[in-house]
Amino acid sequence: MITIECRGIQDLMVDLAVYIAENVAAVPAIKTRSIVLDPLTDDIIDANNVSTHVKAFLAEKGLSRDFMVKVVGEKITVVSLSVVSLPERKVSVEKTDSGLLVCPHCGKVTPYEEEMNVHVRAHYFV
Repeated sequence: MITIECRGIQDLMVDLAVYIAENVAAVPAIKTRSIVLDPLTDDIIDANNVSTHVKAFLAEKGLSRDFMVKVVGEKITVVSLSVVSLPERKVSVEKTDSGLLVCPHCGKVTPYEEEMNVHVRAHYFV
């Protein structure tokens, strides 16, 4: 399995996971600071091929000059070339007048913040 360490681009991890899933025959699992790719078939995923897609993703976002992509074995690391990292991006969950939380993706309603956080993250599993 390939692991993509995303310390400098944590706020873009979900977008990167979707991009990788669309371009590589693998299922991405998002962890705290990394994405683990599980192959869909018995074929072995080539880390160099995945790194090419990571670089293309960064270029598409206009970030190719700010980050370097290193490959060591089955581990791909995205390294920030600047001291300042990207700000954390939060998904805005709507809160009703009665205090209920509403999912921005499907409209699910719950009074529990932790339940909503887990629910919203589940939308990004491909």
